[in-house]
Amino acid sequence: MDDETKLYEIGYLLLPMLSEESVPAEMEAIRGIVEKQGGVIESAEVPKSRPLAYPISKKIANKRQEFTQAYFGFIQFKVISEVVPSIKSEIEKLDNILRMMLVETVKVVPVVRRIPTPQIDTELKPESVKDVSKESKTVEPLTSEQIDKEVEGLIAEVL
Repeated sequence: MDDETKLYEIGYLLLPMLSEESVPAEMEAIRGIVEKQGGVIESAEVPKSRPLAYPISKKIANKRQEFTQAYFGFIQFKVISEVVPSIKSEIEKLDNILRMMLVETVKVVPVVRRIPTPQIDTELKPESVKDVSKESKTVEPLTSEQIDKEVEGLIAEVL
């Protein structure tokens, strides 16, 4: 017998005809089933109304109805694996469950990305600075003939 608890998650869809006020009570019914079997709730989300990707039908009062909207919620819990089938069958018997899925999962630890901070050297030493003013050359202005000659030389290099 395996006495080690594992982490499971139930994802479920509740019928859209439920009132907003009765949705938390339905979630509590599911929590109660899990806790009655010895499960420890790790996290849960109150069901919220969402559009479905495709229509889902369910037989209600001997009449098949199609739904395009439902309340989606989930519950993560730890429990021994022997009681999982009974938890699943009890939840499936609830009248307001449109669809549910129970899977074994792992704890997701959010990855925190650290932004590197630039390392600043506090002891920056200035390099030697040359005094350019003493070495300044006198530049004579170019004539238009000299400019044309320079331009033709540059064009010849490129081609």
